[in-house]
Amino acid sequence: MIRPLKIPKTTDCETDYNQRVHPELMTQLLHQAIPVLQSVQWRVTSVGEGVCTSELPLTQASTNQHGTHQAALISLSADYTGGLALATLLTGVPLAGIHRCSDDDSVSLWLASMEVKYRNPSTGNLKASCHIPREMAETIRQRYFSGNRVLVTLPVIFTSNGELVAEAQMKYCAQPSIQLKPTKENPRISPLFKQKLKASARMTAGLRAAAEKPTTRIDAAYERTAAGPHGELLAHRLNTVLPQLKHMVTARTEHIDQTLMTVPGLQQVVLLGVGLDMRPFRLSRKLSDPTFFELDLPEMLEERSRVISEMEDRPTVHRRMIAADFKQKDVSVLLREHPDFDPRVPTVVIYEGCSMYFTEEENRVIMHAVAKCLQHPDSRLWCDVVTKDVVEGRTNQPEIERFLEGMDELGKRFLFGDNCPDALLRQCGFATAETLTVGDHLHSNDPVMATYQFVVAAARRVGTVMSGGKRR
Repeated sequence: MIRPLKIPKTTDCETDYNQRVHPELMTQLLHQAIPVLQSVQWRVTSVGEGVCTSELPLTQASTNQHGTHQAALISLSADYTGGLALATLLTGVPLAGIHRCSDDDSVSLWLASMEVKYRNPSTGNLKASCHIPREMAETIRQRYFSGNRVLVTLPVIFTSNGELVAEAQMKYCAQPSIQLKPTKENPRISPLFKQKLKASARMTAGLRAAAEKPTTRIDAAYERTAAGPHGELLAHRLNTVLPQLKHMVTARTEHIDQTLMTVPGLQQVVLLGVGLDMRPFRLSRKLSDPTFFELDLPEMLEERSRVISEMEDRPTVHRRMIAADFKQKDVSVLLREHPDFDPRVPTVVIYEGCSMYFTEEENRVIMHAVAKCLQHPDSRLWCDVVTKDVVEGRTNQPEIERFLEGMDELGKRFLFGDNCPDALLRQCGFATAETLTVGDHLHSNDPVMATYQFVVAAARRVGTVMSGGKRR
């Protein structure tokens, strides 16, 4: 499998051609990202400034009962031929989902609509071409590099054996990926970002459901429902790129469960970024029915509600959903303003799979806010943190470098790490903190496992704890 290059920031056309849009490179990257293109042997034959040509061979896999190309595959070829012609104009900008990139430096490009007119049957190798007029190309560049969304309709022409086969009008959107994310000023979430959120949550559920050892199988029935066919497919694909991640997700799920079981008189569990975590349904009875406070973006909680409504024979659980972006809104305010939350009773806050994707300042703000909400000495914060060496690329370990390359391919670049997270948590208002690596938890010598840490932080004693406290 080809490893996509990290795209350099460049305005040099030759460098951009070789490292971002070269026909052989793009053929292989698109085959990896869209397996059906590989199945029908579709390939990019040439690219230039605002130009792309491709070929769809006449094969058994691509034809119908008459031995001519299937109309749907002609449309598929039109999609990627026109899209790549558009991408050639965005010099130095990686394509989200294709190149190694993050939301900060990539373009999200998608097909908004299409119209295809089929003129003649295709009885030979099908040639597709898209040529963007120079004046239109300049307008596209100016809009995109001024920070604006591009909405453009491009022509794609198909020929076979010298005859016109089809003509397509393909309408594309292209936008800096970072603009799709919600902000404090603009909390509205784009459909693409919403899909990305759901896909990540389903994939995590799929990884939990795929735990290999019977002793570590995590909530398989609930997790399979949460994952659905989409999550199971994503988890299967992920295992081919990052085989360690399944074990990491399983290990952290086990460690969180163990932490919850050790807190005496536990009355509240707060799930920051709950996603499709089915823990409330699996552990509620074992934990003597605490109240679960589930925080996430409104769009994610909507998906969570849909999934839960389809679960059969689910137990009754005390759950409270809080729809908010806890990167933008103070966690302590969100919880304290909820009429059912009591900071004085034993509580565990689970901050799972988030810290590495937030900045250090964002993490400090969140951890400070959590500390304010935990006033019982038995209350705890559970969080996972990667090492700083991983984020800064100072491990000099080939296994770790390959793992990080795989994360980059998924568009999940690490922003924050700490080699001494217990010290950080004490600075954020916790009394003590204990750290355990995944390697120690799993008794594994894999160097990747040594870079991933579980941290359990204890709340500071605040005044006198009321006996019993408020309970639901």
